Amino acid sequence: MLDILLLAVVQGMTEFLPVSSSGHLVLVQHLLGAREGDLFLDVVLHCGTLGSVLAAYRRDILRLLRLDRDALGYVLALAVATLPAIGVGLFLKDVVERIFAEPVFAAAGLIVTGVVLLSTRAARSAEDLSSPWEPRPVPLAKALLVGCAQAIAICPGVSRSGSTIAASLWLKLGRAEAARFSFLLSVPAILGALVLHLLEGDLATRSSPAGLVVAAAVAFAVGLLAIRWTALAVVQSHFWKFAFYVLPLGVLALWWLRG
Repeated sequence: MLDILLLAVVQGMTEFLPVSSSGHLVLVQHLLGAREGDLFLDVVLHCGTLGSVLAAYRRDILRLLRLDRDALGYVLALAVATLPAIGVGLFLKDVVERIFAEPVFAAAGLIVTGVVLLSTRAARSAEDLSSPWEPRPVPLAKALLVGCAQAIAICPGVSRSGSTIAASLWLKLGRAEAARFSFLLSVPAILGALVLHLLEGDLATRSSPAGLVVAAAVAFAVGLLAIRWTALAVVQSHFWKFAFYVLPLGVLALWWLRG
């Protein structure tokens, strides 16, 4: 049970903090020795983190479900931003798998994430004016660029939330809007990961039903905390400070792997 709880905490925290869940996973697996994972547990953990986003932005999602002109424009921007990651998944799958097999790429990706996070200190984003939130459609050109940042973050060590929020800030979206767009954009990303897991084959699990329920609940709670922490850091202009964690980690990992 302890190992399941640890996995749930790591999944929930690193899925939404700008520190790269894939980078941590690759490095930990290399350190401990690769072992066959529990595919059904992965599905359960992804469901927990998906629930975190839906809960954190439930009012915004309900607003989008009105499907009026502004809501449809916002949903279209999310769809456009999802396209680059779909393209990478369809056409560069073999390349991505080879990159994941080399831990040095994960270490380098963490360094890239740190530099990207540091760069946001100089970003001058627009102020968020509307309260309560009303969807102002993101220009499709900007949405596509944010989507390209998400596609690059498929590489291990490169944070999805870090890349998409940084791109949004540099494109002068408001700070709260940058966090909102990034986390709403994670919904199709997490759903895509869920579909891939479900298509990968055997979903037999070594975990007990009680363990799976606890894992989902912990991933949900920790993910919700991570979302709120990250969004608050973005709004309060502290987002760049996460670099002080990922940069030293990436440098140390690269030194260790090259040693």
